[in-house]
Amino acid sequence: MTWRLFTMAVLGLGCACGAGCSAGSASSGVNVFQNLSRKDSNLRIFLDGQEAKQDKLKKGLKGYSPFTIKEQVAGSPKFKYELIEPKKHGFIKHVTMQVHQKFEADFSDIADYIIQPRDMNNPDANMKPGVEYDLGKLGKDFRILDRHDKEVDKVEFQPGKEYLLVFTVAADKSETVQVYFKTK
Repeated sequence: MTWRLFTMAVLGLGCACGAGCSAGSASSGVNVFQNLSRKDSNLRIFLDGQEAKQDKLKKGLKGYSPFTIKEQVAGSPKFKYELIEPKKHGFIKHVTMQVHQKFEADFSDIADYIIQPRDMNNPDANMKPGVEYDLGKLGKDFRILDRHDKEVDKVEFQPGKEYLLVFTVAADKSETVQVYFKTK
């Protein structure tokens, strides 16, 4: 039985090659597999409990897909991040976040909000992985700057807008991830 299957597989492959199957199309299947198996980030980002994910079809075909939050989030969402392999980052100096509103066909170069620890020189003051932070009530340990570089008490996104969150872990092996989302 197995000899029969092997013979059929060899004949099928021979027919496909004889019919004009090029090496390019065979290698494109390998590229899709490589694209899908590559890990683009060691970070997992959550807004209002929803994990930012990549479109598998786009990633497979194009090699990259942006991270997006599928459902709309609140104007002051809850934020959490996780490190998939914490040892890969080594010593973490600081963690920061910038959020940019969509402007025309792209996103503004000016961040609507910058969130960082109040004491940038103290690594213990950073946002911690696995902890959920309410961006509407971050508290005194964090500094929130608006687009005019004025300190504000909370993050309040405009309803019905698209945003780009840029989250950076500055460490021995730093990493930045971009997440697209919309507000309710």
